[in-house]
Amino acid sequence: MRSLRVDERARREAKEAAEWYAERGAGLSGLFTDELLAAISFAHSHPLQCSPYLHGTRRAFLKKFPYFVVLLEFKDTVYIVAVAHAKRREGFWMGRVTEKQ
Repeated sequence: MRSLRVDERARREAKEAAEWYAERGAGLSGLFTDELLAAISFAHSHPLQCSPYLHGTRRAFLKKFPYFVVLLEFKDTVYIVAVAHAKRREGFWMGRVTEKQ
């Protein structure tokens, strides 16, 4: 079984997004977190079914929120590079990819 690693900056991005949704309405943070965990689980189990993206990465989209998970797949590890908003700062995480290759 392949392992799952999550960049600390991706964890921070997820936390900041969940906090933003918590400020917007009851239950939104929990819904966001549930969808994020589902996307990460899918990426971990089926990385090649995630959409090819930039610089050898792939991405798994959340269904109801404008976010996606950026990942790299190695032989025995799926590495979550970023939790990115679909409409902001495209590619802000690219330096992380070179760190891991």
